[in-house]
Amino acid sequence: MDAAAVVLSGVCMLHCLALPIALTILPIVNVTLLDESTFHLIMMAVILPISIIALTIGCRQHKDKLTLVLGSVGLGILTITAIFGHDLLGLTGERIVTSIGGLILAAAHIQNYLCCRNDDCAHEHWTNHKQP
Repeated sequence: MDAAAVVLSGVCMLHCLALPIALTILPIVNVTLLDESTFHLIMMAVILPISIIALTIGCRQHKDKLTLVLGSVGLGILTITAIFGHDLLGLTGERIVTSIGGLILAAAHIQNYLCCRNDDCAHEHWTNHKQP
């Protein structure tokens, strides 16, 4: 789940950073794409459950405060920005803050993954016993 969350954060960041370039080069793309706020809300509907489950399992298992802090800050930034970002920050500000939130959340999932590797635990395999 951590890997999926990192990939989703990357997709979101790629959307935020590459979309302006794509729209400049290919204006026809603008007709077929979702608007920024709809895209962010859809991504949040996918990212929130995956991140909450993965980070909750990891934090309970590893008791790593850095994972908890990074995950909470990243999810908080992404949630607030997805809901209020365009109105509060404008388009450019929303993209910047969303990218920062995505990087922080990705760092939380990487930290969670590293803790799992260090502890050689099996919660990533959906079981409660250690894998050989």
